[in-house]
Amino acid sequence: MKKHRYSLSIHISSLFLALTTLIGVILILVSYQHSQQLLLGSAKAVSQENSQKLQSEFQRSTAPIFSALDFMANSSFVHNDKPIYEEARWLSSLKMTFERNPHLVALYFGANNGDFTMIRPLFTEDARKRFEAPENATLFVNQTKTDGTNDTYFLDKDFQEVGFHKTLDNQYDPRLRPWYKSAEADGKIRITEPYFFFFLKTFGITLSRASNDGSHVIGADFTLGSLSDHLATLGTAEHSKLVIFDSQFRLLAQHNTDLSLSDDAKTIEGKLHNSVFGSVAGRISSQTLYETQNYDDEDWSVTLTPINLSEHVQVRLAEANLQKELLKDLISMRNEQVSIAIGLLLISYVLVWFISQRLARPLVHLVEQTRNITRFDFKKTRYPRTMIRELGDLTQSIQLMEHTLTDLLKLLRETASNSQFDVLAKTIARQSYMITKAETIQLYTFDQQDLSFSVVTNHAIIPFKIDLNQLIAETPWFMSELRSGNTIHLHREDNWLRKYHKQIYNSDLYFFPLLNRDRQLVGLLNLGYERAISQSQLDKHAFLRELLSFAEIAKDNIDKMQQQKDMLNSFVELIASSIDTKSPYTGGHCQRVPELTKMLAKAAVDDKQYFANFAMNNEQWEELNLAAWLHDCGKITTPEYVIDKATKLETIYDRIHEVRMRFELLKSEAEVEYWQQMAQGGDEKALKQALTQRHQQLDDDFAFIAQCNVGSEAMSEEAVKRLNSIATQQWKRTIDDTLGVSWMEAAQHGYSGELPVMEPLLADKPHHKVPWAKDEHRYQHGDQFTLTPNEYRFNRGELYNLSVRYGTLTEEERFIINDHIVQTILMLNKLPYPKHLQQVPEIAGNHHERLDGTGYPRGLNEQQLSLPAKMMAIADVFEALTSADRPYKKAKKLSEAIDIMTKMATSGHLDPKLYLLFLEQDVYLEYASRFLRPEQCNNVEKSDHVRQIKSYLNTPF
Repeated sequence: MKKHRYSLSIHISSLFLALTTLIGVILILVSYQHSQQLLLGSAKAVSQENSQKLQSEFQRSTAPIFSALDFMANSSFVHNDKPIYEEARWLSSLKMTFERNPHLVALYFGANNGDFTMIRPLFTEDARKRFEAPENATLFVNQTKTDGTNDTYFLDKDFQEVGFHKTLDNQYDPRLRPWYKSAEADGKIRITEPYFFFFLKTFGITLSRASNDGSHVIGADFTLGSLSDHLATLGTAEHSKLVIFDSQFRLLAQHNTDLSLSDDAKTIEGKLHNSVFGSVAGRISSQTLYETQNYDDEDWSVTLTPINLSEHVQVRLAEANLQKELLKDLISMRNEQVSIAIGLLLISYVLVWFISQRLARPLVHLVEQTRNITRFDFKKTRYPRTMIRELGDLTQSIQLMEHTLTDLLKLLRETASNSQFDVLAKTIARQSYMITKAETIQLYTFDQQDLSFSVVTNHAIIPFKIDLNQLIAETPWFMSELRSGNTIHLHREDNWLRKYHKQIYNSDLYFFPLLNRDRQLVGLLNLGYERAISQSQLDKHAFLRELLSFAEIAKDNIDKMQQQKDMLNSFVELIASSIDTKSPYTGGHCQRVPELTKMLAKAAVDDKQYFANFAMNNEQWEELNLAAWLHDCGKITTPEYVIDKATKLETIYDRIHEVRMRFELLKSEAEVEYWQQMAQGGDEKALKQALTQRHQQLDDDFAFIAQCNVGSEAMSEEAVKRLNSIATQQWKRTIDDTLGVSWMEAAQHGYSGELPVMEPLLADKPHHKVPWAKDEHRYQHGDQFTLTPNEYRFNRGELYNLSVRYGTLTEEERFIINDHIVQTILMLNKLPYPKHLQQVPEIAGNHHERLDGTGYPRGLNEQQLSLPAKMMAIADVFEALTSADRPYKKAKKLSEAIDIMTKMATSGHLDPKLYLLFLEQDVYLEYASRFLRPEQCNNVEKSDHVRQIKSYLNTPF
């Protein structure tokens, strides 16, 4: 079982921490319990205070109504038989009462005989619309009788009648209403339970009392809007929620809740059950109820307090307050007390901890230092000293060890991180000096072919003037020791150096061999000291030897990486050369385009006008070179007889010879027919003339077909018609044309038919149409390519091929030619590239795109093309125009090629700025001097072309 050990400072402070923590926890618990007690009492007190405020507000709002009812009960107004609109003095008093009490919505009185009179204010537009009153009406007076009479008067501000409406459909009897029945002769004013006013769409109550003589009952409708308005003033905090219910827990008013008076009873009940008031809803009590509720992850204090509107009418106030807001000041005080207690606890603990740390610090530093060393986490810091001598000595020793290892790892990282040997050599020399402080440091590499050393870097304060190869040749054992990996030490006075005594300025020389993984000698480090080497310097040699072991690995890796790069580049060039070699007419294209691309890229790097921010590092040059060499690698899939198609009928061979033999056959048949007719006694002169004309016609027709086959000129409509006319001539085939062919070709021919058979002189036969193999040409690589394959892979019809209007290629063959760039992209996308070569497919695969987005194979526009891809496009076009090895065209002269490319640069094909650089930096001349024939290098009016490009760019460059 592992025995646990603890720090000395922990042992010292643990007892103090335990005691002070116990005291602090007790104080905090007492404070918390006291706060909870205050929370309960405070919440109840606030709720009772709010209920008193609402009760007082109700009494204040209804006091004028009580006075009005008492006044009307003791007046003759309700007994007067005169029409009410003639009682201007009374109406003026009632209007003033309505104006001063906005929540008073109606005054009315009913007689014991069933007569009923109601007065309503019409002070607002909504009120007038509700009762369909005239615009200038201010009072609504309605008088009904039990005989059905229903008279409605609308009075203006001067109590003049501005509208009258009379019906005989009255069915209202006030004697049946609760407010009438509740009135008694004791003269007290009764209040009904709150109910919903249908016309006003709100809750209210009715106040009523009997007249002094008991013949009438006077009533008033009063809305509870004053209570709703007053709720907003009762909230004790920002998030306080208040609700008023009647005795049946119907919603009368609310503040800051999601309840709404416009909702139906079922919706309100559902919302109430899921709200913070769910714990008190539906509970009846004459005392204040108090509950704590967790709602929305917050603690709430919820109270339900009854409010007596009258002796018999009671409503309930439900109030919810966040506990943290309700007791904000109290909680703040409690938290302050707790904070002070914790602060004092921490201060005391820190003080004890500091004292204990002072006692244990030396040991702690030693433990931490050794842990860092085991984790290879070297801080290389100076540790505080201690008064304890033994601990001080141990601390110093460990510190020195850590600093030494830190320097070692730093030097190893610098050595191993180099990917170029010239940089690595300088790093080794610099680090060797930092370690040994030797005055002479030289690094040599060993050539396995020549068996000689050559200096790579020289970091020498004191020069080393001896020829190392000569010294080794004169010292037989020297090379053997180096190959064995042994360090060689030579002193100035050694016999081996007596011959070079005047050339040596060092006291001691040390030679450290560098061996690769196969233990082959690959280099040598020479250290020279001006004076006799000290023990301290000698001790550093072991350190240097370890460093050099990493340098050996680094150099071996660099050599192998370079070998792999060389092999890759050679392989890429081999592929490009094989593509060029595949066709004798495109030889050198894949080799010339990379050269021209690099010329243009170098011009862009050196340019400070058009491409001032463009630069390329070694990795980007490597990427561009690889992409340029592979830009046409897809051509390896393109049949050479399509690439090299010099005539229209050419496939693997030129089928014009088959057509010639058919003409020869027709000429022979004409001659046979001549002799047959001569044998039958025909007219020799006429027959001879017909034979000559027939031969001449056939010769002319074949000459025309031969001219069409060359494709040097565009085919006119007349030429196509003549070609079709010639094709209608027939020749007789008597031999099966499926004999001697492969089974695949025979299957494609199908049934040959009965022999002999007459065939057209120029035929477009079904087997000439070669279909795509299943899934051979999909493009099932998404919709990224704009090239669309034709219906057939090849159409070798003789008439179809001879009818090609321009050049020698059919549409199918043009697609096959253009498809090489798609194959290039697909092939290159399959290769696993390192990070710095990720853009090779993009650069190599976009040199047929145009700036205006009409190029192929993906229809990319200027913003989607990288600058190297645009360079490739210029290089590819220029090489193709000036190439002298194309079968279908003659090489353009320099001026002709520049004319064409200027038009391309000003028509959205080529990048105009790059092309401007191509002209101004004479890149075209540099290429011409290296690759074009002398007869092609004619004069170019460069200034005219530059002017055209700048005019197109509309720039003052």
